[in-house]
Amino acid sequence: MVTFNVRSKNKSIKLLICFILTLGFVIFSKYVEAHKDMEFGFGNMKLQAVSFLGILQAVNGLLCIVMVCLDYKIGRILAYIFTLGSIFFMFMGIVRSGEMSSLPGIYNSIISLVSVVIISSGLSKADRRAVTDYLTGLRNRRGFVTLLENSIKEKKCFHVIYFEIDNFRTINDNLGHKYGDIALKTVADKLREVENEDNVYVSRIGGAEFAAVVFGGVDAENFAAKVIEKMSTSITNVDEDFDIRFSLSIYSGISTYPDDSTNSDDLLKYADIAVFNARHENMKKRICFFNNEMKERFFRQIEIERIVKESLTRDYFYLVYQPQYEIKEKKLRGFETLIRLKQPDGSMISPAEFIPVVEKTELINRIDNYVIKRALKEAKAMVEAKNKEIIISVNVSAKNISSPGFVEEVTNVLNESGFPPECLEIEITEYSFAEDREITIDNVTRLRKLGIQIALDDFGTGYTSLSQVMHLPISLLKIDKSLIDDIENNQVNREFVDAIIYMGHLMNCEVISEGVESDEQLGLLKDHECDFIQGFVWGKPLEYDVAVDLCNK
Repeated sequence: MVTFNVRSKNKSIKLLICFILTLGFVIFSKYVEAHKDMEFGFGNMKLQAVSFLGILQAVNGLLCIVMVCLDYKIGRILAYIFTLGSIFFMFMGIVRSGEMSSLPGIYNSIISLVSVVIISSGLSKADRRAVTDYLTGLRNRRGFVTLLENSIKEKKCFHVIYFEIDNFRTINDNLGHKYGDIALKTVADKLREVENEDNVYVSRIGGAEFAAVVFGGVDAENFAAKVIEKMSTSITNVDEDFDIRFSLSIYSGISTYPDDSTNSDDLLKYADIAVFNARHENMKKRICFFNNEMKERFFRQIEIERIVKESLTRDYFYLVYQPQYEIKEKKLRGFETLIRLKQPDGSMISPAEFIPVVEKTELINRIDNYVIKRALKEAKAMVEAKNKEIIISVNVSAKNISSPGFVEEVTNVLNESGFPPECLEIEITEYSFAEDREITIDNVTRLRKLGIQIALDDFGTGYTSLSQVMHLPISLLKIDKSLIDDIENNQVNREFVDAIIYMGHLMNCEVISEGVESDEQLGLLKDHECDFIQGFVWGKPLEYDVAVDLCNK
């Protein structure tokens, strides 16, 4: 904002200088015109004053153009005054004297006037284009921010309402960018329908994001709800021989001036944060007002991302190993690798805090790759100590298992480490099949062909139907801890766990229960013929050296 003020002040000073110079040249021109017979001497040369009139008029025309270039709004008005004034006075001089000597000056002034009109018109159009979105014709982000800043200067109370098309990427990827553009134009048209010249202004901020500013007595929440309702209808493309219909999923976030901030950038950012909250925590209503709790959470997420990036670079992460046991004889099956983050000052950041943050970014792939590389490097000694009779289990995110190059990455790590693939188990969640089902199934199938075990984590809590699971090349089902927690007292939970175990065996899968913490839970799982367990009842996550010692016993 300081830079803006300085630039505005400098521009005003330059404009004032041009105005003074132009005025001076006009006055000097009138003086020369009144004394046109006066002679100036330059050595042996003698020139009449009238000879300078053309030069002075050309300089005046140039100064008028400079004023227009500095500020086409004010400069254009000043240039019109000077050029039209010059034309008027020269014409009156011709009328009074009957002499046509001023006619070339009139022509010069007319040319200057036409130049001013053309240049100012071009600058005006360029200015409009600079604040207009080329696709939708709405204001763009720059135009919207200018509107907010002007409103803030006038101390008007208003709400900033952010709209985001949640399924826009799906439309682009599945139908093509043509239909993505149709979707954006449709949103723009529907926003125009609810725009009010006095109280509501709409803009396209960029990508699949739109915004509105509402003033006065307009109810921001009702306005957002009205927009979302308008967008809920399906869109049909009528330009093709066949109809293509698709619906838009819109979420909205709202920030308020001056309650949330007095800065335009912050108001936009806070409305965007509120959209994120609406998408993940207020999905039914799809509308969310910004509050300070969101702000604190947002900045904490930014801090977590920074810490994770630094930790990957400086190797602040390390692994712990939670033992898994065969339930009948308490024989060690293997270990699940769990990532931990310890900062240089000794403080710990829980995976429950940093994993949900990085899952929304590409950082989750880097963490997955880190865990796989480190686990295979460290666990090779454990596998050799047990003569390849244990399994090392590694968690992989839905984003990673659905990536086209994931199998090649795992293959490279296996080759580099010399780790036996039959001792590696990759854990995925049911949500993995909601990301990109075809690629995920293909990756899982290829991993199984390499001899790698596949565990379906958190089974019974997710997205996959039984018919889908039965056709997946899964070797192990993991019963989620939430189903085990109250198994001692809840008959429904016991029967549900029993059904999962039965289904797993029917699918030729082994079954492991995680989060087993009491002897009573252990006994019930043994009665239900669960194959393996992991949990505090038989072993907490172990440091690497302790895990190696356990394998050597």
